[in-house]
Amino acid sequence: AAAATGAARAHEGAGALATGTASLRDGLGTLATGTTELQDGLQAGVDDIPSTDPGTRELQAKTIANPVDLRSAAITSAGTYGAGLAPFFASLAAWIGIYALFLIVKPVSRRAITALHSPLRITLAGWLTPGLLGAAQMGALFFVLTAALRFDVQNAPGTYAMMALAALAFAAIILALNVWLGSVGQFLGLVLMVVQLVTAGGTFPWQTLPTPLAWLHHVVPMSYAVDGIRQLMYGGSTAAAWADAGVLLLWLAGGLVLAAIGVTRMTHFRTLRDLRPSLIG
Repeated sequence: AAAATGAARAHEGAGALATGTASLRDGLGTLATGTTELQDGLQAGVDDIPSTDPGTRELQAKTIANPVDLRSAAITSAGTYGAGLAPFFASLAAWIGIYALFLIVKPVSRRAITALHSPLRITLAGWLTPGLLGAAQMGALFFVLTAALRFDVQNAPGTYAMMALAALAFAAIILALNVWLGSVGQFLGLVLMVVQLVTAGGTFPWQTLPTPLAWLHHVVPMSYAVDGIRQLMYGGSTAAAWADAGVLLLWLAGGLVLAAIGVTRMTHFRTLRDLRPSLIG
């Protein structure tokens, strides 16, 4: 009985062995096929490797060590660090000069408003006085830059013209703030100056500014004054300088229009203080 049981088990094992042997045979065939494919792939990879010589290996080493080919080009050069900052400080001086003048000179004559003179004449009179004084200040500053500091200016007439235009545009802006907001507008002129210190791009690239401030660079007038003076002072792009001058002219015209509207409003709405103006106002 034990022999019969063992024989049955041996029979079952022999069947399993036969099945496993068949699977092994099929697997060996698959292995042979895969080995052939691996051999062909490795050979193809070896064939694709370019043959190198010492010169090629040296070039590959240089490419790996310095994978980026950097090329720099400069439109022009300021020459010195002081000359590089001169356009920014000239623009800042123009704004500060006009701001200080409006602390001394009244924006508009209330006696002229009370006498119902032409609002346009009143506006132009309130703008021309500080504007021309600001242009004269820019002339003195230009003399300091060229004669005292001996900065090399490529386009002297254009540089001074841009500085004077910046002073006239700033005068129109601060005049409009004073006409509409009074002492609050005068204070806003100081705040606007502080904002432009950061966004004008005079001391560091404006592209490094945070996003909320970067867009202001394309709006504030001092940005265009700085760039325009740079282009003309260093011998840069004349087209860019004309574009900057155009933007400053737009600021100038916009400031004068707003100021004229404010003066016209003053002629229609007067207070008792307007009816008894100061003798010097």
